[in-house]
Parts: sequence; C-alpha cells; structure tokens
Amino acid sequence: MFTADGRCPRNVEIEAHVKCTCSMFISAKNPIVLNVALTLLCASALAVLTINNAENSTGLIAIAIVLTLFLSQLMLARHHARQLQRTDRYHRLGRKLLQLKRTKKRDEKIAIKVLNHIVNQSTQPTGKTAAAAIWQQPLETFSGDLALATTDDDGRTYTLLADLTGHGIAAAMGATPVASIFQATARRGLSVEEIIVELNNKLTQMLPSGFFCCVAVIMCDKGQIKVCNAGLPTLIVADSNGTITDRIESDQLPLGIQTLEAESVSLFTKRYQSGQQLYAYTDGLIEATNNNGNSFNEKMLESLLATDVTDSGRLDNIRLSFEQFVKGTPQNDDISMVEVIIC
Repeated sequence: MFTADGRCPRNVEIEAHVKCTCSMFISAKNPIVLNVALTLLCASALAVLTINNAENSTGLIAIAIVLTLFLSQLMLARHHARQLQRTDRYHRLGRKLLQLKRTKKRDEKIAIKVLNHIVNQSTQPTGKTAAAAIWQQPLETFSGDLALATTDDDGRTYTLLADLTGHGIAAAMGATPVASIFQATARRGLSVEEIIVELNNKLTQMLPSGFFCCVAVIMCDKGQIKVCNAGLPTLIVADSNGTITDRIESDQLPLGIQTLEAESVSLFTKRYQSGQQLYAYTDGLIEATNNNGNSFNEKMLESLLATDVTDSGRLDNIRLSFEQFVKGTPQNDDISMVEVIIC
C-alpha cells in the first residue's frame, strides 16, 4: 500500500522522525543531547535506506555506525573548543577583576591617608588633651561616622559626633568639611550655636538633596556643659555610681537640610559635679542585632552604664559587651560612641 503521492507509508513515518530529530539536533547545545539527536538521526536515515535497499542493509548499517561515531566525536570536539574559549574568557575577566581590585585598594590607601591627615589635624589639641574616649567601628573601609575631640586655648573641651547619610567613601568625603570646620571653630573658642550654624551652612551648600548629617556638639567648661543634639539618638549623662542623671534627646533637625540661624539652635545647658560622664552614640550601635534577631537597644546600653566607673571609664566594657552580644553577626551600619568626662 502506498500514499496518494506514491510513497511507502513506512518511509513517510520515518521521514517525520528524521525531521523531528533534525530539529532537536539544530537546537541542542548540550553535548549529550547532541549525541542522542545524532544517533537518532543516523538510525532514522539507516531505516529509510534499509527499507529501500534491503539487499545492502549490512553494509549500510556499518556505514551508519561509522558515520555516527565520526559525527559524535566531531560534536564533542566542537563542544570542548567552546569550553576552552569560555575558560580563556573567564581567565581574562579574572585577571581584569584582580587588577581592578588592586587599583581600588591602592586608591583606598591614598584616600585613607588624606582623610586621616585631615582628621588628625582636627583633633590635635592646642592646649590640654581633650577629655573624651572614642570607639569607632566602620562598616566599610571608610566610615560615614565622625568622632572628634579637641581643646581650645582657654581649656574648654569640644567633642563632636556625626553620622552622615550612607556608608563608604561617599559618606566619608562628606565628613571632610565637617572635620575642618569643627577644627577651625572649636580652636577659636566659638559657641556651640556658632559651630552648629557654620557646619549647617556648609553642609546645606555641599550635600545633594536627600543627604544630611546627624550630629551632636558638646562643649564642657569647668563642669558646665552645652550640648546640641541634632538628629542623633538620646545622649546619656551618668554619675560615677552609674546613676543616669539626664537624657538629652534630639530637638534639632539634622544638618544640611535647611538654613539655620544661631538664635534658633536648641541647646541643653547644665552644670555638673566634676567626674560625671556624658555618652553619645550613633544609631548603628543600638540597631545592631545578634543571630537571634535581638537588637542591642537603649535598655541594654543603659544597663551597662549602671555600674561604677573605673579609672579607664566604661567605654571598653561597653565595647566588649557589644562584641559578645553580636558574636560575629554581620555588621550593617557604622558604629561610633564617645565618652566625655565632664570636668
């Protein structure tokens, strides 16, 4: 029996299989799929030839086997050639990435040297050593937090803690003018209000929209303190026995958002007995979490402050307790804290 066009039905069926196998062969990329498609293709072609030429079927089978093996090796060789090309490309990309990392590391060293020079200039006292202890733990190579302490010619101590928007080198570059302005204004013995206005005016001009600086400026003069908290967490004053005597909340907008006059700067002013301590910190400290998802919050911090102060202060104990709490949990923000001895 034959089809309407005079072809053997078995041949028509096999031709359909051949077309399907050819489609698989053309679209296949995996070498195993290629070999399977190739084998099916040769087998289908062999079936057609065997049906149409039964007398020479043995020879045709041998030819088909040899052809299948040859084409199979050809496909594998092509696949391996492509793999070698990919490997060579990956090696080139790897070398380029390594070169970029080395360049980045070199640039970071230069930038760190420049920034450290600026910060060291800002903190070098002209008279007495500033009575403040500082703990900083940056998230990246560069920190968006800035902690400075200096003393003017009359013995007044000035401390600044700032937290700029973001992390890394962009935030650190914003800290550069803050350090310079703080150095210039504090050394001249300007008031806290004047320092805040100078900082705000510069940051308002410099920072792009959406960027700002949370900051606390603390001036201590013979037991009297003047503090402006502009956007930082609540500052804490504790006596030598660990009793918390005052909490200084933020009542000023962060700097760099809008213009500011000295008359509108909010100040906390109070006289204390010598030897009490004031603690300022950035939100990276109280928002840090451990493996259980618990945060190192204000309550935990205050419990660490409720101890007798030692000659070295409480800052080292707070740092060690914090490190024990987080136990290697990945850091997600810059962390800074200052301890100011009221004198």
